[in-house]
Amino acid sequence: MKRYFSAALVADALSLGPHWVYNQEKLGRIYPEGIHQFTDPQSSYHPNRRAGELTHFGDQMVLLEKSIQDAGGFDTKAWKSGWLQGMADYDGYIDGATKQTLAAEGLSPSESNDLSGASRLAPILDQSISLQEAIDAARAQTGLTHGDLGVSDAAEFFVRAVYQLREGATIYQSFLAAAEEGSYAELDVASHLMTVREVLNDDFLKVSTDIGLTCHLPEAFPLTLFFALREGATFESSISDNGMAGGDTSARAMLLAVLFAARDGDVGAGFVDGLRGFGNRGIVVKPGSNHVDLEGSRGNLSGVLEMPEESPIAFALFAHCFTCGKDFMPGAKISRGLAKCGIATLRIDFSGVGKSGGDFRDTSFVTNLDDLKVAGQWLSEHFETPKLLVGHSLGGAAVLAAAGEFSSVKAVATIGAPFDPTHIRNLLGDAVAEIETSGSSEVVLAGRKFTIGKRFIRDLHDHNQEDVLNKLRDTEVLIMHAPSDDTVALENAGKIYSALKHPKSFVSLSGADHLLTNPGDAEYVAGLISHWAQRAMR
Repeated sequence: MKRYFSAALVADALSLGPHWVYNQEKLGRIYPEGIHQFTDPQSSYHPNRRAGELTHFGDQMVLLEKSIQDAGGFDTKAWKSGWLQGMADYDGYIDGATKQTLAAEGLSPSESNDLSGASRLAPILDQSISLQEAIDAARAQTGLTHGDLGVSDAAEFFVRAVYQLREGATIYQSFLAAAEEGSYAELDVASHLMTVREVLNDDFLKVSTDIGLTCHLPEAFPLTLFFALREGATFESSISDNGMAGGDTSARAMLLAVLFAARDGDVGAGFVDGLRGFGNRGIVVKPGSNHVDLEGSRGNLSGVLEMPEESPIAFALFAHCFTCGKDFMPGAKISRGLAKCGIATLRIDFSGVGKSGGDFRDTSFVTNLDDLKVAGQWLSEHFETPKLLVGHSLGGAAVLAAAGEFSSVKAVATIGAPFDPTHIRNLLGDAVAEIETSGSSEVVLAGRKFTIGKRFIRDLHDHNQEDVLNKLRDTEVLIMHAPSDDTVALENAGKIYSALKHPKSFVSLSGADHLLTNPGDAEYVAGLISHWAQRAMR
């Protein structure tokens, strides 16, 4: 994981508990030994957050990290777009700076002088860029939401200090150099340093109260310097003492984190596993629906990762039916149902479908398999390899074909799957001849128009599903099919069952239709799969 981003995540999560509690005696009663673990919020500002999650400051830093990942580096337009999209439907606390910036649709920043605008800069420091590039990026990310020039000055100061620390300077030396070399329009760094040096040996709780505990720059900036400069200060001691001081703990903590990460290396690494919903490669998710983007061979793959309330017992991939997409309600309900049972489930739009990149006419059964491989690799890199594959209709045929590509897969469940993917040719009717002659044809499927390309027909012809099923070993398969399915006849389930080796199971979805549109059918299927899979994955 990235050093600065990781350290700042941990610092923010540790600060969630005491965040915006100004009563130091109360904090002393709650944390008699200091703050050395993640705890639930002790104020009323974060009612829907739990121990190990982030404040709104940390969540905005995650948006910055994601924009850098997506753009391949810091890009002002990507940051603005990502921030606006991420905060438009944000479910946490919305501060004044965010409200004003959202109201202006990102065209102008707020007038806020809160240090929090500068505190998000950790992802910028993880890039291999020059000092000036880092300063420009830090000022730009700050200026999106905070128009007070002093806040941007603070961002430059901490970037300069980090670059000094990387060269072996002490924290005090780095502060002096940053003060002398920086160009600050509103921030009087030298004066703040002088004030802090005079009280370094005093009681930190009293000093904190005297300087001020709010997030406003005249208080938060010098107090951050104070905690960094105290004799013997470390990442853990400074984050704990900063939290015990109270007030706006998080903005200060995130900046302390990057300073100690620059001086001491991978600080806070022992806390990472406790971050709630955090993947080990810089992806942060929360219980419920998390929109994610994957890089496929034909462009962006749009996905949704459904996360359970507690730590997942396993991860799964869900493959949608031929033209349905990841947002088709039965698939969404099944994925969410699995998450409720503890199985984190990723569903994606196949290339050319929904919000994923690519042209539908260029997609085929084989490209669907490629997309599933990409999704499985993404889970492996960010969380863990999938143990369960679930597919609906043609997606069911796809997961059966893809199962052999994942050594981690222990169980596969299909819903209304055709025995042979060439079954789709029957849905195309007379268009097949036109496709083979002219290269493509427009067809109407489920009331919508699609252009089918020649590759789709060719790949269906070249794929031998029966051979795939005969070779499937050491994987339990659950076949679910509605007897009255008038799209994919029940006999397909029988052929799949006969071609597979044991262990295998069949469940009749009596009363259901092919698309599981009847009330309660999707939830019923999700329950069946989750209970069966937990046993199969042992």
